[in-house]
Amino acid sequence: MKLAGRVALITGAGSGLGREIALTFAAEGASIAINDVDKLNAAKVVKEIEATGGKARAYIADVSDSVEVAAMFEHLVDELGTIDILVNNAGVAIMSDEVKANFNTAVQEMMTTGKATTSAGATRLMSDSQWRRTLSIHLDGTFYCTREALKVMEPKGAGKIINMASVAGTTGLAGSPDYSAAKGGIIALTKSIAREVIGRGIYVNAIAPGYVDTPLLDVMDATMRQMAIMQTPIGRLGTPAEIAAVALYLASADSSYTVGQVISPNGGYHM
Repeated sequence: MKLAGRVALITGAGSGLGREIALTFAAEGASIAINDVDKLNAAKVVKEIEATGGKARAYIADVSDSVEVAAMFEHLVDELGTIDILVNNAGVAIMSDEVKANFNTAVQEMMTTGKATTSAGATRLMSDSQWRRTLSIHLDGTFYCTREALKVMEPKGAGKIINMASVAGTTGLAGSPDYSAAKGGIIALTKSIAREVIGRGIYVNAIAPGYVDTPLLDVMDATMRQMAIMQTPIGRLGTPAEIAAVALYLASADSSYTVGQVISPNGGYHM
């Protein structure tokens, strides 16, 4: 087993990519700390892991709240003894009905004339609260959790940190300035911290998936999903298992020469 004896914390692990990564890591022998704000979903994933003979505990905390994050890590270390692997996966995607309508109009224009003249309007319509919520969960949450993890990892001189970025952070997505900015920030943060801590034996890397079939895509209607598939040369959405396989590589000894990298399984969306 590639992760036997390791303790892994996965944020946002109650559903989607986080859940799949948790199940994958547990199957490889890791003890799993399931973080989520949804108690029921977190409990379900714990039961799934335990049903297959794995070990898991739920830790309910909002990663955008530094006080809750610090308390979560304190409880985790008290109960599990340490943390060897951190996957910063918690996230949210928000899109208003007006932006969706504008986006769909732009898609229809592109399909009929080859050019979109309608703007999604996401930037001019976005509220302060939406901007802050997206940045606080994705970027602040990644920083807060990484800061606490390093307090455990640096003294022992070992650890793996995997940050969930996105093609939104490498290419920018029209209609998602908040999400794109957050994911771009995560990529820069990954590289900065990777340079800082590799001397202590701590590996920091990121995954930048393309469009993956998870609940995070629920903000997209049928037209938008079809457009995403059309923009992806492989001709389909990715699966959570395909992303979890990359996370397993980064969490295991197989990635011993991989530092500060952004691995992007995206079906050819961005090359």
